[in-house]
Amino acid sequence: MGAPITPAQLLRRRLAAQRLCAETAASSAPEAAAAVCGIQAQDVRASRLALRSRVPGIERADIEADEALVRTWTVRGTVHLIPAADHGWLHALTGERNRSYYERLIEQRGAIEAARRALPAMVAMLEERGPLSRAELLTGLEERGSPSLGPRAVNVLMPWACVSGPIVGLPDGRFRAADPPPLVDREQALATMGRRYLAGYGPATERDLAKWSGLPLGTCRRAFEAHGETECAGELHALPGTLDAELPSPPSVSLLAPFDTALLGWASREPIVRAADEAGVLPGGGILRAVALARGRAVATWRIEGSGHKRRLTLDAFGRAPAKRGLAEEVADVGRFLGLDLRPPA
Repeated sequence: MGAPITPAQLLRRRLAAQRLCAETAASSAPEAAAAVCGIQAQDVRASRLALRSRVPGIERADIEADEALVRTWTVRGTVHLIPAADHGWLHALTGERNRSYYERLIEQRGAIEAARRALPAMVAMLEERGPLSRAELLTGLEERGSPSLGPRAVNVLMPWACVSGPIVGLPDGRFRAADPPPLVDREQALATMGRRYLAGYGPATERDLAKWSGLPLGTCRRAFEAHGETECAGELHALPGTLDAELPSPPSVSLLAPFDTALLGWASREPIVRAADEAGVLPGGGILRAVALARGRAVATWRIEGSGHKRRLTLDAFGRAPAKRGLAEEVADVGRFLGLDLRPPA
């Protein structure tokens, strides 16, 4: 077991793995999504902003038109934007678990028989009409005379439909018909998860992988073992060559999206977020706020205020203020990406 690394070194290694440093930035949305094993995407706009942080100069239209990306429910039972090429191994590890979970929720709402009859009808609509929003699918079910699922079952219908195989989401939030994901041997999928997780989140522990994936600790231990040799620094594991590689420099300022994977990938958000600042970032109710980083450390949450084309980005600071020039550049890029005349904090 190697010597521990410092919190500052750990911070820089993880930001580099997350593609949040200039030297490690991705060149496309699928590359960025693959690097972090999926972008959390229950908030469609937030998922686009997370890709903006990792792919310099990317446009929203690039993301929406990218047929290599799909939205589906994977780790932690949560919807993610993933490369279609990763659907097989992620489904092998999470698909049955997620299907059982969402089916149980539908059963608790007394709507499982209605959902089972609705699924082939939804697939038929998507094959006939092309991609549709959830609202359009529900309206179409009503028009076809499908039994009502009731308002409490609607929110879990699409997760269940997607993890059942024949439907996937698109980056813009709509859904399309799809072939079931390819079958992948579970041991092969575990090895892939161990390798890919360390590439995107390492150095990390087995407990970190369990927290990120939502899978049992023993399963995560097997994933690291199935991958093969790793470097160790204390309890931390890393891919071979990682710990001796040159340390990239974090950007002066980074404006992370709400629900960014850089805040969801480990058992603790430290060293990116200090424990004393945790409540400001995660206030409760399942909300994870957009965070401003200064040299990789969280110093504020941010939001956009106003209406119309001209708006202002505001900060709720809990640390030292970000460098004005770096902040102005990031604000301008967020504005470019969203198509807004976005002003920095007053």
